[in-house]
Amino acid sequence: MKISPATILIASLIALPLFAGEIYRVVDKEGRVIFTDSPSMNDKADVLELPPINTLLAPTAPSKKENTEVLGEAAAYSSVRISQPINNAVIPPGQAGVVVVELALSPALQEGHQVQLYVNDKKHGSSIAGTTFTIGRLTRGQHRIRAEIIGADGKHQAQTQTVAVHVKQHSSKH
Repeated sequence: MKISPATILIASLIALPLFAGEIYRVVDKEGRVIFTDSPSMNDKADVLELPPINTLLAPTAPSKKENTEVLGEAAAYSSVRISQPINNAVIPPGQAGVVVVELALSPALQEGHQVQLYVNDKKHGSSIAGTTFTIGRLTRGQHRIRAEIIGADGKHQAQTQTVAVHVKQHSSKH
C-alpha cells in the first residue's frame, strides 16, 4: 500500500497536539526572559499553563443549485471583480495615464457574453468578449473604473465593484 505525501501531512497535523511538550519560562543569569520547550539544567524554569488553541469551523458554502434557484440567470457568475488595478492605485507619470484593467471572473466569461468597461460612469469603447482592457491617456486626477457583464440576450448579468485610480502627471512647475 502506497501512502501519499498529503496523507502523511494530514496525519502529522492531526497528531501534532499529542506530541506537543510543555512550554517553560526561563530567566537567565543576566535577567533576560526566554520561552522555550527545552530549558537548560543551569536555569530555573517555570512551566507555563497555556489556554487551549482557538479553533473555528469553516462556514459551509451554499450549493450551486441553491444559488440558481434564488438568483436564476444572475447566478451564472459567482465572482466578478477587477483584479488589476487595485483600488486607489497610483498611476505614476511615466505611464502617461495608461491603465491596464484585468477582470477576474468565476467561472470564466461565458460564450456569447461580453464585457462593457465604464470610466467615470461613461462607457469606454465597445463591449468585448474579453477580460483585459487598456485605457489610454487618462488625465491627471482620480478616475472610477467598473465593468459590466452583458449576456447574449443583451441583459445585465453581473457587475464589478468600482475601483478608483489616481493618475499622477508631471507639473509644469516642477
